[in-house]
Amino acid sequence: MKNPHSNSDEHNSNWTVIAVVSPPEDVVLESLLQSFGIPVRLIHEAIGSVFGLSVGPLGQIKVAVPEAYADEAQQLLKADLEE
Repeated sequence: MKNPHSNSDEHNSNWTVIAVVSPPEDVVLESLLQSFGIPVRLIHEAIGSVFGLSVGPLGQIKVAVPEAYADEAQQLLKADLEE
């Protein structure tokens, strides 16, 4: 059985979007997840960055993690919101 938290699987796994946020919340969530050893990708529309948009669909940032970490990451986000 594969270790779901193996670094070698990180590049080959599917990624799941667990949140859609605006700056600077993206950096806060990225730091939180990484502090628990969860790999994170921030996905944003390039055109939004070019025009300096930070609101609306072009300013939103998707926070994605490998599928193997999705449940754990969502629990962390839920716990963080409850504090």
